[in-house]
Amino acid sequence: MAMAERQSAHREFLEAQVVAGNVASQARGSHYAFIICLVTIVGGFVLIGMGKNILGISAVIGSLATLASVFLIARRVQQKERVEKQDALTLRKTR
Repeated sequence: MAMAERQSAHREFLEAQVVAGNVASQARGSHYAFIICLVTIVGGFVLIGMGKNILGISAVIGSLATLASVFLIARRVQQKERVEKQDALTLRKTR
């Protein structure tokens, strides 16, 4: 195996590790965010049950609004990335 082939294989191995690490990190972050929002929503219902309606409703609505906004922002970013990738592919084909 030539030196260039070994370097190429090593680079591909490192890139695969980086991608796998990023996927695991994103999944872990999503799980933690879900747990935090779930705890906040349950806490809001507990507060409502204790007679602190304003605080409880605020916690529930705040958590749901946060989840919705994060989802919508992520969706918008993904759409923007798709458009940029499509434009890059189109540009390559026209050359």
